[in-house]
Amino acid sequence: MLKLMMKIDKRKRVWLFSTAILIIILCLFGLVFSGCAGIRGQTAPGGWSGGTVAGNMLVLGSMDGRIVSVNMTAGRLEWAETLEAEPSSSLFGCTPASTAVAIYGSPVVVGDLVYVGGYNGRVYAISTSTRLSNYQYLRKSEKAAAHPIIGGLIIESGRIYTGSSDGYVYALDAVSLDYVWEEAFKTEGRIWSTPVINGDTLFIGSFDKKLYAIDTATGKAKWDEPFETEGSIAATPVVYDNTVYVSSFDKYLYAIDATSGREKWKFEADNWFWAKPVIYNNVIYAGCLDGWLYILNAGNGNEIQRIDMGNPVSSSPILAGDRIIIATEIGGVYVIDAGSNLKKMLVSLDEKVNAALVANKGIVYVHTAEDNLYAIDIQSGAKTEIKIKSE
Repeated sequence: MLKLMMKIDKRKRVWLFSTAILIIILCLFGLVFSGCAGIRGQTAPGGWSGGTVAGNMLVLGSMDGRIVSVNMTAGRLEWAETLEAEPSSSLFGCTPASTAVAIYGSPVVVGDLVYVGGYNGRVYAISTSTRLSNYQYLRKSEKAAAHPIIGGLIIESGRIYTGSSDGYVYALDAVSLDYVWEEAFKTEGRIWSTPVINGDTLFIGSFDKKLYAIDTATGKAKWDEPFETEGSIAATPVVYDNTVYVSSFDKYLYAIDATSGREKWKFEADNWFWAKPVIYNNVIYAGCLDGWLYILNAGNGNEIQRIDMGNPVSSSPILAGDRIIIATEIGGVYVIDAGSNLKKMLVSLDEKVNAALVANKGIVYVHTAEDNLYAIDIQSGAKTEIKIKSE
């Protein structure tokens, strides 16, 4: 009887062990299958690209990783090209399909070429006539992994300048895409800021809380020390009358002497200034995440007026003649008269707006987080949707 019981227990143990192994195998199979399916189905971050006017075309980055060209005269999509990322194998050897590349910065158009930075760390140059493209990875060394490009590019005198999330500022030849500086310029934090150039000086902010002035020819620092704030700098600087205006996550908007790097004044709000301000007739119009539009004297920083926008402003406004066009995060599009500072609503889109606005010939173009593009008449507020989504 005892031997029979021992045989039964042994068989039970073998059965339990076999069952456990089978469950593990099935779980691993399910993990591999779901992992491969997940990898093949994964999508890139959406991006918040604004647009650039080139002749009668508006070029922007869509939410699904395409460069889109819109005929503004006809009000229709002209062509679109997808930026493809390289597939990579997973832990279990799954090879995903190519994934679209997120585009955050607005494209730059020079002649026949459209330049744009991708979330995959590439700078692309795409021909508008042939749609053929070339690219260059931004990285500190060939062995280093590429880091996302969040800010936009700027092109000056045949060179491309941009910052990267790896904390470096790069200069590339606009034709060959080869590096032109002996070494990339190093900061101590990620760079999301789009650079701005004034003369032979490039200004750019970093998450290390500093604003840098860089010689465009050599890639060397021009100020004795970078200008330091109390918060990260992700906003795009603006240069006006030899003064650099830049905002920080410390809630201040700063005015800095472009030559010396010394502070002229600073203005504090109740939240971050994420959007790039507009300057017109020595007056600054700065939309803020606290829901106010601050109107300041550009010379001394004194507040002239503030306008309640009702919701945060993260989209960079645009100047159209003597009017400032501004959008809130929930899609309210307004016009501000620069003479009277009166606010008038053009339209309520009821869609989130993060991308910078673009104005051309009395029309403002708004690219929403739903990947919809609207053309809005600045006089009447009449709205037309331009289809840019892929079918």
